Amino acid sequence: MSPSFVQSVWTVMAMAVFIGIVIWAFSRRKKSDFEKAGRMVVDDDKPASNSMKKDAGDAGSKLTEE
Repeated sequence: MSPSFVQSVWTVMAMAVFIGIVIWAFSRRKKSDFEKAGRMVVDDDKPASNSMKKDAGDAGSKLTEE
């Protein structure tokens, strides 16, 4: 086997994998899963600003108690 043949086979295989991933990513079956994953941060139960203030207050009180 010549090196150019191996490179050609590798290029064709890499292109096939890439096209397969693109088709998988844009398939209609996965659309709902990707939309759900994209909204995970927005659909969080508690707002980040409130939980950060609470955690910061708790940490400060623990330091002063020692």
